[in-house]
Amino acid sequence: MNLSIDELRSFAAAADTGSFSAAARKLRRAQSVVSVHIAGLEAELGCRLFDRTPKPVLTARGKELLPAAKRVIAEADRLQTRARALAANKTPSLYMGIDLALEAPVMIDWLRLFAQQFPAVRIQVENITGSEAQWFFAKAGMNLALVFDSGPTLESSERVLGRSPVVIVAAKNHPLAAIEHPSVEDLRRYRQIVVYASAPESASVQVVSTDHWEVDSGLWALGLAAKGIGWAILPKFLLLTHSQYKNSVAAIEAPFALESQRLVLRSKAGEVSENILDWWTRTINRYKIKMGLEN
Repeated sequence: MNLSIDELRSFAAAADTGSFSAAARKLRRAQSVVSVHIAGLEAELGCRLFDRTPKPVLTARGKELLPAAKRVIAEADRLQTRARALAANKTPSLYMGIDLALEAPVMIDWLRLFAQQFPAVRIQVENITGSEAQWFFAKAGMNLALVFDSGPTLESSERVLGRSPVVIVAAKNHPLAAIEHPSVEDLRRYRQIVVYASAPESASVQVVSTDHWEVDSGLWALGLAAKGIGWAILPKFLLLTHSQYKNSVAAIEAPFALESQRLVLRSKAGEVSENILDWWTRTINRYKIKMGLEN
């Protein structure tokens, strides 16, 4: 699939204005260009986005795809803004991804220490999931990431800093918590909270139940599980670092093998100094036991 940002802009503008001609005026394009853009996008996606009689009206699929298109447009605008800022500033710069599971106060403290150690380095932080890292490195200029990830990627080099065991969790009052040895069929009877990444090349996700909700953050999944909305497969690290939830959930015996998640430091060759990589490696190693990481 080869989507064009101009096609997405025409789609969003037509949806917002309710008219191809109004969208063309908004984008300062000819109406024929907007029509061609939308027709090309529909062909690429394999579905109609608008019913065109008597005026353009979003189809059901168009309504469902519009929010994602607007997110892509926003990211493209951010990328352009960042590129201009980098061109105007010659000081060292890091575009760093930090795993959503690591949204703990300790990360802010580590960044404070990093600023003291490397005062001349400019840094932009993005919260991502491990499976999104490949897309951000390849498409958005990211050059450093601290993420939980299941496998290596050709887009970056990596240092494996540890492994977090993976567990099935559910609220303590969830029916699954009362089953001593649950089967796969037991799990399928109840809603699963699945952590999906938005990257199109994201790694496969273990989906067991046909009744499942999708979220893009392990912390969201843990919170929903703690409230009894469903069960989830999550790295044990989350339970250790987010105390507001750990006392509300129980670990469920898994009826199948669960592969531990690696905590990796990814970097783009030639863009991140060894001193910076060594600093992050030493910092994580000091906290490895507290984070429940295994070698």
